[in-house]
Amino acid sequence: MAEARRLLRLAGVAAAVLASVGVAASVSTASADPAPADVQPNIIGGEETTIEENPFVVALTTPDGFQFCGGSIVAPNKVVTAAHCTEGSSPADIQVVAGRTSLSGGGGTVAGVTDIWIHPDWDSGALINDASVLTLDTELSQAPIALASPSDGDLYAEGATSTVLGWGVTDSGSPSDTLRKVDVPVTSDDTCSSAYPGSYDPASMVCAGLPEGGKDSCQGDSGGPLEGVTADGTRKLIGIVSWGQGCAEPNFPGVYGRVAAFHDLIQQQIG
Repeated sequence: MAEARRLLRLAGVAAAVLASVGVAASVSTASADPAPADVQPNIIGGEETTIEENPFVVALTTPDGFQFCGGSIVAPNKVVTAAHCTEGSSPADIQVVAGRTSLSGGGGTVAGVTDIWIHPDWDSGALINDASVLTLDTELSQAPIALASPSDGDLYAEGATSTVLGWGVTDSGSPSDTLRKVDVPVTSDDTCSSAYPGSYDPASMVCAGLPEGGKDSCQGDSGGPLEGVTADGTRKLIGIVSWGQGCAEPNFPGVYGRVAAFHDLIQQQIG
């Protein structure tokens, strides 16, 4: 993957594979003052987890089984993912794998896609409104995750604990066959604006990460969930893995699509 100031967290080796089936796979760079990114494609600083603990997490694959993005079940036949994972694709290009901790382990459900909705104000140059909803050809039995809404301000407060999940490449540099997770604190809009001047949009984005780095999502995790937990224990989808400066770099938190900002539009797709 080329060095870039703003690195989409699509699987780094996916471009050539996905091009053959029409799935968009690109790196978007800022036009001013580009800075190099030390690309480390993985959920960094995390640990293995299970689908039983996180039944709403799904993998997006090509028809031949290549995993390139993640997603979240929000209704029996609806999955939320990133717009940059689905832009330029037809439904036949994407399969959704649910109910598997290990992608090679079999079991679970492989669903087809019948419709792709992309946020009407998605801007692929600025990476604003990076949200998409897939309609599936079958209803999944796995429990969905609730959507964060504008009333969930506490989940977006500075320092609030959040968890990102996915099958990104491991620290060894090889793809993870096993679902992984990492806890990262939500950062303030001011902190994120300082990290990404002119690029961070607080109306459609949220950041999470440690000032010292070391924990983050990265390539292969795009479209997957950033989860928060309310005071009463309800798990909610607060973010969609989107982009960042490298991965787990100090003072450069990961950037996520802000689900609360998309709540009403996504709810319309759920019906």
